[in-house]
Amino acid sequence: MADPNKAPGPDGFSSGFFKRHWDILKFQVVEVVQEFFTKGKLLKELNHTFLTLVPKKEGATALADFRPIACCNYLYKIITHLMCRRMEGIMQDLVSPNQAAFIKGRSIVEHSLLAHEMVRGFSRPGGEKACVKLDLRKAYDMVNRDFLCHLMTVMGFADHWVALIRECITSSTFSVLIQGVPYGYFQSNRGLRQGDPLSPYLFTLVMEYFTCLMDLAVHRGRLVPLFRRIDPPVTHLIYADDLLVFIQPSTMGLQTLAGIMEDLKSFSGLQLNREKSRVYFSSRCSQKEERADVLGIARSDLPVRYLGVPLTVNYARDQDCRGLVEYVQRRVEGWQAAGLSFGGRIELIRSVISAVAHFWLQSILLPVATIRRVERLCADFLWRGVCMRSRGSSSVGPGRRVVWGSGRCWRSGRLQRSSWPGDSLAGGLSGRTGCTPDM
Repeated sequence: MADPNKAPGPDGFSSGFFKRHWDILKFQVVEVVQEFFTKGKLLKELNHTFLTLVPKKEGATALADFRPIACCNYLYKIITHLMCRRMEGIMQDLVSPNQAAFIKGRSIVEHSLLAHEMVRGFSRPGGEKACVKLDLRKAYDMVNRDFLCHLMTVMGFADHWVALIRECITSSTFSVLIQGVPYGYFQSNRGLRQGDPLSPYLFTLVMEYFTCLMDLAVHRGRLVPLFRRIDPPVTHLIYADDLLVFIQPSTMGLQTLAGIMEDLKSFSGLQLNREKSRVYFSSRCSQKEERADVLGIARSDLPVRYLGVPLTVNYARDQDCRGLVEYVQRRVEGWQAAGLSFGGRIELIRSVISAVAHFWLQSILLPVATIRRVERLCADFLWRGVCMRSRGSSSVGPGRRVVWGSGRCWRSGRLQRSSWPGDSLAGGLSGRTGCTPDM
């Protein structure tokens, strides 16, 4: 649900404006929506877009270090949200089980668990195996629109519906926001807008072409999946633009995969980012460097981050889960968290930090040391308002002591059980490992 007080689009009208004055605007809004679905045309002012450049990392200087986010008019979002609702009901039938993003009824947790199961036996004897992590260069921005429309026609979409999609993605114009001021006025001839409600669904359809190429190669015997007894065979997993390929690393198989990526580039426009792509071989593989050269990407060793969680051969170690601890530290050390009240700190732990920790717990078995670090950070932030490494004044107040070992607090001379959200977090973390956190 969009924030009713925000109006990122060029028209300046927020969702709150339409809701508040709906009695006056409803007939005009319905007329505009119906006219689009009937005639298939959009006013250029309605499809004008502000591009906001969001840095991908700290200290971003080059243009490639920024991600262009499209801020569309709210009236255009009303139209595209209606189109998205119509597409939701058929996406599950059109998209293969290899994809889990933006498909109703499919879970990112199940997707992550399947990826872990696929690499679980990489350190055991039993044949040569390869896991290839493919990174797409500016995936949304490189999509060939003509190919997308042709693909939708092949999938069975009506010509009128394809024409509506084409109008939405080709009639857009752009201005770039620099320090809140729009500059320039230009069009684009390729790509999908990040921020357009339609873009995730359309990109998912484009990635289905990669699945078709992989399935065709398996059917012809040019690619051999890791587990032949699984039906259908799992040769790859896709979550948005994150790709994992699992194959037996024969020379023919690696050459076939390289050819598939070239075909994907030729037709859909999606290009492989060889600098960020990596291939991982099992311990039984020989000539690893020569096989990696066939793909033209670098070889590396597991673990690797996939969907935010370390993808490991065996159980995750404490050093593999450093990303979770660093994430919690960033949340509790930021300037936004420094000004939170006690209730605000409770809500941050309960709704943000606990949600991320529980996602990790559903995907992997967290080490005891990692659990204790996370709980220590949360406890110190809750009662002090600062991180463990910062020694500021305690927000608990004078005359109040916290006894971490027993999970109780001493307040005004009386020993009481504390009802802080760290108890629920600690219970969830401890229940997964069978240990009792030392706090």
